[in-house]
Amino acid sequence: MDGKPLDDTVDEHFSSMPALERHKPLIYEIASGVIRRKLYLDWVLSHFVKRSIDREVRLLLWMTLYQVFFMRKAAYHVVGEAVDHAKREKGQHVANFVNAVLRRSIRERTDLAMPVDPLTRLSVEQSFPQWLVRRWLDRFGQERAGDLLDLLNRTPEFALRIDSRRISPEAVEAHLAHLGVKTRRGTLLQSAIYVDRIGPLLADDLLGTHLIHIQDEASQLAAIALAPSAGGRTLDACAGRGTKTDQMAEGNPEVRIVAMDLERRKLLSIRGAQSLVQGDAKKNPFKNEVFDSILLDAPCSSLGIIRKHPEIKWRRREEDITRYGAAQREMIEALSQNLKSGGRLVYSVCSFEPEETVHVVEEVAARGALVPENPLPGLLDAPYFLSLPHVTGMDGFFIACLRKP
Repeated sequence: MDGKPLDDTVDEHFSSMPALERHKPLIYEIASGVIRRKLYLDWVLSHFVKRSIDREVRLLLWMTLYQVFFMRKAAYHVVGEAVDHAKREKGQHVANFVNAVLRRSIRERTDLAMPVDPLTRLSVEQSFPQWLVRRWLDRFGQERAGDLLDLLNRTPEFALRIDSRRISPEAVEAHLAHLGVKTRRGTLLQSAIYVDRIGPLLADDLLGTHLIHIQDEASQLAAIALAPSAGGRTLDACAGRGTKTDQMAEGNPEVRIVAMDLERRKLLSIRGAQSLVQGDAKKNPFKNEVFDSILLDAPCSSLGIIRKHPEIKWRRREEDITRYGAAQREMIEALSQNLKSGGRLVYSVCSFEPEETVHVVEEVAARGALVPENPLPGLLDAPYFLSLPHVTGMDGFFIACLRKP
């Protein structure tokens, strides 16, 4: 991986090779699965490969073993394809090596003794870095940490947001049933619809005409928590590609929205804002007390969306969590200056780590400039919303509402 998200890498690959578009779901499943399970796959290979090997050969071994171990594909067929590929690309000697390693790995995998140390064992079994496993073991205990790791390794679910002004959930469900897509309603939002697969929607008119949007239910709750008032001025401080900006505009077309982000290319995809500003939430160009409400969907460790983006668990380090938490506090403090008295700032992150969630809000509240309040009255009776994936089934997510006295 070159540092880009897996989705972007796959999309770029297919944009240059459109003839392979029909194979995209399978290729994506193998690519994401290998990334998800690579520590375990490497652990298996370590018993049968005692020397350094070419990166492309290692990837070929990973992909083959993943298909046999986790996709339950016939070993003789997948191994045969791998050996043929190795022969074409690397020669007969490498093909013989690939054949021998794969056959031994498949035949002897169940005889391999797992590590005795509980931390190492869970790390290998679930293919997560040890620092993250240790962190969640300390926080949740053996059973619940195991549930969390297991869920984050499953094929991700996707939720849809419906533009309810233009189409009903029932009409969307009927249309998706016609496409052969199974659906279920959201956990907290009846207007959110989960689908068993996303492929048939990508070229569908519902998505193309913005009647539906791919957006997790927890993420939808953040814009609902802000509930900007008609005629008021709202800032989406880290708008990204504008998913929540557009959601707020759809829910209340009378609100005046300013969308800001550091990256200009992301801003260009936003439809719902009256103004687009390239800028930094920590050093923004706005005057004091000009916004009635502010949404800060802050940059974070993104550990709550590992299920959809497995590459995240290999890119993050434990110190990143503290670093993000400090930056998030700095953003909130800067943006509080731009908020009118009586205004509300909704803070959200796709993380469930304390340093980026509860601790951030507690430290901000201790300074007295902003006062926490229930972000989702009617849906929630709590000072904040925290989605633990193994509890809610949604992405890991946090939402807090802070009012300026």
